[in-house]
Amino acid sequence: MSSSEHRFAEIQVEPEVLERFSAEMSPYYRSSSGTGDKEDHSAYHRKLMWHIHNSLSERQKQTLLLVLSGKTEREVATILGITQQVVHIYKWRAIRRLQEKLKS
Repeated sequence: MSSSEHRFAEIQVEPEVLERFSAEMSPYYRSSSGTGDKEDHSAYHRKLMWHIHNSLSERQKQTLLLVLSGKTEREVATILGITQQVVHIYKWRAIRRLQEKLKS
């Protein structure tokens, strides 16, 4: 193999590596060395919670808070008396709206 072939060789990446990478890119990631900037994290968390309570519809807020508390979509559907598909739609729309609000 020549050096030019080696530079352009494709590599396979395990799904766990991709998941770990996305977690490390998350604002909620805490490194093992503890060098994360806690002020940035708390400011982002405050902004996120403000938007959850003020930018979402009541049903989106209820759904998202239940999901964030660890409930599954099926459990949320039972609690709210709606179908699992509707829970998924509320969650998806809430996340999309939060992404738009947090970009600015």
